Amino acid sequence: MATGNLPPPDIGEVLAAWGVDEARCAALGRYVAILDRWRRRINLIGPGDTDVIWRRHVLDSAQAWLHIEDPAAPLLDLGSGAGLPGLILAILGASDVTLVDSDQRKATFLREAARETGVRPRIVAARFDAALAGGRGAYRTVTGRAVAPLPRLAPILAQALAPAGYALLHKGAQVEKELTETRISWTMRHTLIPSITGSDGVLAKIWGLQQNGEPR
Repeated sequence: MATGNLPPPDIGEVLAAWGVDEARCAALGRYVAILDRWRRRINLIGPGDTDVIWRRHVLDSAQAWLHIEDPAAPLLDLGSGAGLPGLILAILGASDVTLVDSDQRKATFLREAARETGVRPRIVAARFDAALAGGRGAYRTVTGRAVAPLPRLAPILAQALAPAGYALLHKGAQVEKELTETRISWTMRHTLIPSITGSDGVLAKIWGLQQNGEPR
């Protein structure tokens, strides 16, 4: 069980093995505490105690950290909601993070959670198309968790990603179906990384995204 702001011992061991120091673990603990308070007021996550938050949400989001190629490069988190995974990645050390969510209440939560945890992401309360206006190709990494099916995300990813950029998307059992449907209109490369928190979950890493028929 978690004690105070500390993770459960087994999760603490995983984070330590990933090189997460005590200060960042403490910041994650403050995040869990504020999320637990706020979820009673607005729809951020489903029910469960703080151990569930640590396991189902924090650790699930944190595993993307292992696949961030450059923590200093611009990172865009789509549909941030409760800050999963974008705010978690900022706490772990990603230094140029933009969180986008059109829900003003969730944006308010993100601002307070960022203050509580000592990180300074940009928080944009707008639809994806409005948030990306004028910012084509600005991001090395785009993340998303429980945000939208890949066929709907593909145009946004293509607009947001730099030429050498990639997306890291938390996906479930329908990922192969989403990939097949996306390839009707898009060419891309991908790899599926098994999730450490669920048997049917994956991190889908996607790059080289190009609309079919575009000049190469």
